[in-house]
Amino acid sequence: MKKPLSMIRPVILFLVAPMAGALLGMQSGCATVRSWDTRPTAMNSSADVPASEGTVKATLGNNGNTNLSVRVKHLAPAFKVQPDATVYVVWIQQPGQSPQNMGALTLNNNLEGSLEAVTPYRRFTVTVTPEPSQQGDHPTHPPVFTSQVNRE
Repeated sequence: MKKPLSMIRPVILFLVAPMAGALLGMQSGCATVRSWDTRPTAMNSSADVPASEGTVKATLGNNGNTNLSVRVKHLAPAFKVQPDATVYVVWIQQPGQSPQNMGALTLNNNLEGSLEAVTPYRRFTVTVTPEPSQQGDHPTHPPVFTSQVNRE
């Protein structure tokens, strides 16, 4: 018996959609937040913090600024990742520029933390590093999280 076309379409979509998603997601390097993303994007974590999870969300803010929301969970205290570290710092870096300190990401008792920030930039790399002080002007340790933001 011949199946109606309306019954075959959902089956084809069911079979093809995961493959299309996999092909579209095949990008090397960092997770990238794009202008059409409305959900948080998973950040890439380093081998130093294997159980941790991080997300970044970049949205259009007032006057064309970028609202940045960084959230982490299951992140070990900074001193367990680097002995001299007391805090995690969120940095943004535009292509060809020096990193900028966006502030401290402190953890609560459940090993969760967050930082909300605003920047005029639309394209930059977000990193989270363990640091001896929240007031540094450049990262002193390798990042535990990294992600790309591109709102262009």
